[in-house]
Formats: sequence, structure tokens, C-alpha cells
Amino acid sequence: MFWRKFGVLLHLMQIKTIGLKIGVLVFIGLGIALYIGLSFSRILVPLFPFIAGFLVWYTTKTQRKLIKTATTPIYQITEGWVKIQGTVSASKTFKTPYFKHECIAYSYRKADISYHSEDNTEREGSVIIEEEFQDFYLTNATGKIKVILTRVNLALLPAKSEIIHSIKYAVDDIRYTERTLKNGDLISVLGYAIKNSNYHFELNEHGNRPLVIATPDFEDKTKKSFKVFKYLLPYFILMYLAVNYFLFFAPVKQHMEISTAFVLFIFFGMPILGVVFGVIGSRFSGFAKDLISGMGGICIVVSLLSFPLLCLLFMTKTEFYIIECVWASVLLCTTLAFAINYRKIEGAF
Repeated sequence: MFWRKFGVLLHLMQIKTIGLKIGVLVFIGLGIALYIGLSFSRILVPLFPFIAGFLVWYTTKTQRKLIKTATTPIYQITEGWVKIQGTVSASKTFKTPYFKHECIAYSYRKADISYHSEDNTEREGSVIIEEEFQDFYLTNATGKIKVILTRVNLALLPAKSEIIHSIKYAVDDIRYTERTLKNGDLISVLGYAIKNSNYHFELNEHGNRPLVIATPDFEDKTKKSFKVFKYLLPYFILMYLAVNYFLFFAPVKQHMEISTAFVLFIFFGMPILGVVFGVIGSRFSGFAKDLISGMGGICIVVSLLSFPLLCLLFMTKTEFYIIECVWASVLLCTTLAFAINYRKIEGAF
């Protein structure tokens, strides 16, 4: 028990060290982005999609590897990275600290939350993290295999969370979050298969890469999300080319007066229209519901995509004609994407 707790402590120290390094890198990145933004404002527009794409690619490496790896029958396992799907079993159980659920492994997080009225955001104060875990077995129709845990990563499992108003402490609320692994759960485990001293295969972590544990539901939703992104990618590329054309290459109508009504509409009218169309669409059915709800979705997506871009263009005093063309490009490409791929997106979900 002592060595188990000692291992958890070491794991938490590693997490804090990694978090500190990531924090330093984030601050450096923000500093560079701020410098570029202040010095070369227009350059941010063509660079931003590549930066965002890299961040998405980097943060989804685990999910992509999980869904790209085919499930292997246990009797066909060879040494190397494999994905096994089966039901969980272990002899020992734990009780979670807050919800008191019986499980074979859990991660627990308690965070103090304070709210700032100035920017209407919440901030976390002190955070307590606890974990308990053990080795377990995965069983399916093709056999049974032991999963060895030296650390646990339950980030891809569904979380149960509750916020409690704090009276005793000098914080507004306390958020309790738990993720659990229970006997009988159906999960997928991506790990490194290696033979033990009895010549039976076991699943282990490999190097600095921990075991990946996820539910079939998570895998299914991730596959659908990537599929939708694949459908919409050509239209994002078209939008990127159109926006950069109007910013850098298109002829400009000089000294066009700013239309206050147009500015108010693109910043406030579009999101309001999105909500209104969404509410109206929910009261219909069939084609009318699809059409009106789709229009609401287009308004919301256009607002989200264009807001930071338009803010940058207005701050850099870009010609109003260019701003109009850029916004129209975002609207047109988004409308095309939804109109042509609506059935595919609806089918994916």
C-alpha cells in the first residue's frame, strides 16, 4: 500500500512538472503571438489557421491513435501496440471520496472556484487530486488478458461532477469531479503487449506513453467528429483562400464610409438571429425544422468564425470594403458547407 501511494505521489509530481513546463511554453507562445500581433497584425490572418491546425493535431494525437488502431482478438496478440475491447474485472474495489461509488480505479479532483464579475469568468484556486487504481483483467469472447497499471489515465472516461456552494471557505463554490472504472464496464484499452514470465501476454504502458482507456461511446463520437471535420475541410480551405485574397490581392475601394447598421448586425444581429432561428426551428418538424435550425446554426458559426477576425481588422483600421468582403466570404463558405453537407453531418450524429 505504501509503494502504491508513493507511486501516486511520484505521478502527481510528474504531472505538476509537466504542467509547469507546458505553462512556460504557453507564456512564451503568447508573448511571441502578442509581438507578431502588434508588429505584423495582418500576418496573423494567414498564420492563424496553421497555428490552430497544429494545436488540434498535437492535442488529438491520443484520440487519433486510439480510433485508427483496429481491435485485436486476444488470441491473436503479438508484442507491440494493440487495442483490446472487453469488460473489466478485478477482485478489489475502492470507494470514491465524494460520490462514494464502488469501483476498481478512480481519479478525484476537488477545486475551489471563485467568480469575477468584471469579466464574468470563473477561476480555480487550490486543487486537490487523488487517484487509486490497481491491475485488472479485460475479458471478451476471444479470451482474457491482464492490464498492468503503474499510473492511471482516465481522462477519456465520462466524468461525474457537482458544484457545491461554499459557506465555510473564502471561495464561492467547490467543484467535485470523479472518473471511475467499475467491474463490468465495457472499455477499450490501447497498450503495449508483452509476455510475462509465464509466457502470457499482458498490456503495459511503454516508455512515457501511458495506457489509453476509453469507452466505445467515446470512440464512436470521436470518429464522427473527425468525419464531420473531413466533410467541412474543403470549405475551410476555400474560406481561407477567399479571406486572404480580399486582404492582400483584391482591388480596394478607398475611403468607403463605415455602415454602423452593418457593424451592429455582424457583431450582435447574427448571434441573436442564430438563437431566434434555433428556438423557432425547435417548434417545427421535418423539412421546416431542418431549414430554420440550419439557418440558426449558420448564423452562430459565422459569428464565431468572424468575430476575432473582424475585431483584428477594425483594430488595424482596415478599409471597410475589405471587411465587408471578408465577412461575406465567411458567410458564403459556411452556408455552402452546411447546405451541401447537411445530410452527411446529420447522418454522422
